[in-house]
Amino acid sequence: MNQPNTIQIESKNALLELLLDNREFERIYIASNAFKDTKTQEIVKLAGQKHIPIIKVPRRTLDRKSKTSNSESIVGILVSQNTWGLKELLDKIYEEKKIPFFLILDEIKYTQNIAAIMRTAFAAGVNGIITPPSNKALVTDETIRISMGAAERIPLVEMNLYEAVKTLKEEDIRIYGVHMEGKPYFEENLRGPMAFILGAEDVGISTGMLERVDKKISIPMKEGIGSLNVSASAAILMYEKLRQEVTPL
Repeated sequence: MNQPNTIQIESKNALLELLLDNREFERIYIASNAFKDTKTQEIVKLAGQKHIPIIKVPRRTLDRKSKTSNSESIVGILVSQNTWGLKELLDKIYEEKKIPFFLILDEIKYTQNIAAIMRTAFAAGVNGIITPPSNKALVTDETIRISMGAAERIPLVEMNLYEAVKTLKEEDIRIYGVHMEGKPYFEENLRGPMAFILGAEDVGISTGMLERVDKKISIPMKEGIGSLNVSASAAILMYEKLRQEVTPL
């Protein structure tokens, strides 16, 4: 993994999920006059068990530190280490005897969509999300808040997508492109090692990536609807794969 970076977590829900998942925190700030609701009590208890420093500060100090419009009484400083190399991640998947299941995000732009995909992917058992290199970090306070902590919990790989597809194919991992001209998703066998490529909100999958897929699949829609939100499309496909995996042949 690459050098870790620190991220300020301002959502109690995300903070609690990450603590329960044994993620590393540098410290946790709590307002000196904080109302000790059940969630706050659990966060404080877990932090104490994990020997994470808890620092009491005036409420106005937390308000000044806040990067969102939400004024929380407790804020955590997460040590994020969620950056993987693809081969490193594949080794871990095979070591844990899991079936490789990836999402490849082809220039998806909107943070809301990326974070929603992360949340659903983590819930559906995806073991890696691959994106092209970017100057903008994928794991931020915003993606962590929207994804309820999943942005730090699901493995993320940033690399050239053509190289990623080549590596996956060398491992006999099938590549499916989500495209309106494809076969309806529920008619395709989605069992086993595979990856879905999801395209940008406005233009879909790039031509170069479409040329590299093994098969195209589509989500049928009534006339007059061109496409679904990319996070909705991703959820449909992920859970269809999950359904097929648990349904006897």
